[in-house]
Amino acid sequence: MAKGSLIVGWGEIIAGREKSAKATLDNAMQYCIRLQREGRIDRFEVVVLEPHGSDLNGFVLITGDKEAVAQLRVEDEFVSVIVGVQLVHRNVRVVGAYTGAALPSLFAMWDEQEERML
Repeated sequence: MAKGSLIVGWGEIIAGREKSAKATLDNAMQYCIRLQREGRIDRFEVVVLEPHGSDLNGFVLITGDKEAVAQLRVEDEFVSVIVGVQLVHRNVRVVGAYTGAALPSLFAMWDEQEERML
């Protein structure tokens, strides 16, 4: 079973929505805990970045079966969680990612494309 990852990133909190931002993060974490408990994802990790001058303040890395993780992006509940995050944070993004054992397949594609360029 091929592994896949998804990053949900966010930027600064929109002024005046600080309390809502905490509740929204709590709701998103409960959603991820449930996904893991149900076996729909393998794991997730929340990362909050120290101040560094970028528009990315933190992210959640979700990992699991490649197809299951990709399917999340089109499910109503996932989209609803993301809309909630967008209402309290700037620069929200959802990006597919390669991690761990999935990296060799990405590097193989890279090599293949590079060969085509020669």
